[in-house]
Amino acid sequence: MCSIGKPSRLAPPSPPGYLLFQLPKLQTQPLEYLGEIWQTYGDLVRLPIMPGFTLLFGAHPSHAEHILLTHKDRYKKADFFVRPMSLVQGKGLFTNEGAEWLKHRRLMQPAFHQQQLVELYGMMQGCVQALVTEWAEIPEDSVIDIAAAMNTVTLKIVSMALFSVDISDKSNQLGQAFRTALNYVYYRLNTPLALPIWIPTVRNRHFHQAKQILDRVVLEIIQARRQDPTLRPDLLSMLLAAQDEETGEGMSDRQLLDEVITLINAGHETTATTLAWTWYLLGTHPNVMANLQHEVDTILQDEAPTFAQLAQLQYTRRVLDESLRLRPPGMGLVPRVALEDDEIQGYFIPKGSVFNIVTYFIGRHPDFWPNPDQFDPDRFLPEQAKQRYKFAYLPFGAGPHACIGKNLALMEATLILVMIIQRFHIQLVPNQSIAIDPQFTLRPKHGVQVTLRPR
Repeated sequence: MCSIGKPSRLAPPSPPGYLLFQLPKLQTQPLEYLGEIWQTYGDLVRLPIMPGFTLLFGAHPSHAEHILLTHKDRYKKADFFVRPMSLVQGKGLFTNEGAEWLKHRRLMQPAFHQQQLVELYGMMQGCVQALVTEWAEIPEDSVIDIAAAMNTVTLKIVSMALFSVDISDKSNQLGQAFRTALNYVYYRLNTPLALPIWIPTVRNRHFHQAKQILDRVVLEIIQARRQDPTLRPDLLSMLLAAQDEETGEGMSDRQLLDEVITLINAGHETTATTLAWTWYLLGTHPNVMANLQHEVDTILQDEAPTFAQLAQLQYTRRVLDESLRLRPPGMGLVPRVALEDDEIQGYFIPKGSVFNIVTYFIGRHPDFWPNPDQFDPDRFLPEQAKQRYKFAYLPFGAGPHACIGKNLALMEATLILVMIIQRFHIQLVPNQSIAIDPQFTLRPKHGVQVTLRPR
């Protein structure tokens, strides 16, 4: 970990020369390219992109522990990442930090306690039931893109959970604006030399229009709630009522806007991506699918799952955990910038270095995961999980900035998975192209085509 005293000057291993001309490969094939770098140079690698700009690549659990927990005060979120995200999310939890981030985190935490999850459960169940009912009416063996379906149902659930409005329909103005704005952010994250946002290109104009609609509609919802404070079973009601323990202040409309948009983003695409890959992995591992069906049938007895029963579905949870390990929704955690000179595993980390913890490879590190490319839910049996280095599994981050909505996301994913398994056989369409789209989330590039057959 970190030695005491003045840091040494030993630089991490590095490929020769500057990697500016490798940037297209790093952008379009990051997993393949970084995987080769990892295999060649080890867990901590220095990537000199161009003079004055160097990335550090960390693929060991101890790197995550050092930066996210034990020495977190030596690092901050990287501006080149935060700036594009803040175009849509403003100063929400994902982009903010420091005293303001801590204040908002404390204000928002009660909205994600178990009692609030219980309040949201019936709504979630109704959303999934609507999907299952819709599928029951289409012809047997119909082919659908289950990745797209997961995106729609999770967007419906998160918008209903947040402010009791369904924005998942393609005709919904708010939903359209959100998708346009989010795609623009992904474009800017992956195109560092994009023209400035103030230049009136077609893409920039479309983003500005979408952002204006997004802000206006969400602010209208917030302001209408302030005028009619009737308590509703959603997160916005709790956020409106939240007050700082020390000052008694709540969040302004602008602060609420940023947090609501942040939660829409964080609360649907990552869960949808996880479920899409879970269906793919189940489709390629029929023995795991059979075990999952057996557990669901045995515990639920063809009845709709209650909130209490979700905790009994232990194999189902292991399936989701293993899916998150093998196909995490993101390649890495938010890049951090060193605020001062540091040392990690004997290597000098100079002030200003940009450090990215690549969770995709941490979850496949052979020192912690035997046969790491194999899909095996029993890795998460309690006796195995207890022996594993805590920071070897980071689908929701770690430390103070760990995902605030972890329990909500797991409840949602479990509920969707089991209610579909109860009613349908899901079978992968053979010979389809399944590839990772290396955007901000690692969603299936061409979707996941499956056939539906009622059970």
